Amino acid sequence: MMKNLEKEIQKYYQDFKRDFNKENFPSVFKKIEEEDSKEKLKHQHHLGTFAILYTPIRYRPKLLMIGNNPSWFDKDNGAIGYRIVQELMKSPPTENSYIEHNHTYASRMKLIFTRLNRMDLLRNCVGMNRWWLQTGSGNNHFNASCKEKSPYLKESLFEYCETRTKNIISLIEPKVTLLIGSKAQKLMSEQNILNTKIVHVDYPFGAGITGLQKQLEKIIENELL
Repeated sequence: MMKNLEKEIQKYYQDFKRDFNKENFPSVFKKIEEEDSKEKLKHQHHLGTFAILYTPIRYRPKLLMIGNNPSWFDKDNGAIGYRIVQELMKSPPTENSYIEHNHTYASRMKLIFTRLNRMDLLRNCVGMNRWWLQTGSGNNHFNASCKEKSPYLKESLFEYCETRTKNIISLIEPKVTLLIGSKAQKLMSEQNILNTKIVHVDYPFGAGITGLQKQLEKIIENELL
């Protein structure tokens, strides 16, 4: 089963590397060019990179965590972060980014799961994004270009990523899928899909750190013990 799952998910990487180009998404690539020099100057990091999965592939994990889109993979060193994301563009990682990498989101997740005394759930989760493009600091400035339909694929970059993210959820069949924060929650409503429970939870920033911890306490008690 795992070999077939790995092969199917790897195909999403191959397809995206083929489809994500200037011809298919001209307005997105124009925006990347406009923003790239600013981010490269600040962070030693080119834009236009992407990440789908943050963790190794697992079949039927207890938790699948979905954020909005990838940010920096090393909060202190852009060159290291750029090297990490270049590897993440090739295939699902062999290590768990929430455990191994020095990014802000990872630090907050480790804090929350340590407080819950359930680092096992973080260690064994699957993590990914609703929208795969790395946009740098903030992402609202990419919204217009990413909503524009591709002249050839007949779908926007948002639609492309969201459709395939939903497909990956169905392939992985997690027990609980967390859509983390209001932007990730645009992917779908709270619902049950076959054996998977889709739950909206807070983004771990400010009061959301405590909010997410309390939500996870209930989810663990009701769904994951």
